[in-house]
Amino acid sequence: MNRIAKILSILTIAFLTSFSVQAQEVSDEQFDKFVSAFQAVQQENMKAQEKMMGVIEEEGLTVEKFNEIHQASLNPNAEVEASDEDKRKHKSALAKVEAMNDDIQKLMESKIQEAGLTPEEFEMINQQVQSDPEMQQKLMEKFQQ
Repeated sequence: MNRIAKILSILTIAFLTSFSVQAQEVSDEQFDKFVSAFQAVQQENMKAQEKMMGVIEEEGLTVEKFNEIHQASLNPNAEVEASDEDKRKHKSALAKVEAMNDDIQKLMESKIQEAGLTPEEFEMINQQVQSDPEMQQKLMEKFQQ
């Protein structure tokens, strides 16, 4: 998984786990709202990933080079062939990408609310879907409609 996808995954996980909710029965209406919200969040994640890739490329790095430098920065034992200029570009791009996080999270929240759920309700249903194979199947069937 590349760095941008990891950032989005972390954002999504952080967003989804920021709410503490109790499991409840999910009505068909709530589940339909969840499906709409889930799809909207996925679409926004894709758009955010494209924007992040654009930011990296605007800094003069390929996404691959950015990821290579970033992986090395996370592992003190790793070495990477990168010039000081590439490392500076990486640092600048990373700062810009991280600055986008708050806006991305707010956008995801608004998409969930536009679908008719609170972020807490979305998280509760999401947790149930993750732990219930029948609900996972139901979600897949909704995507195919």
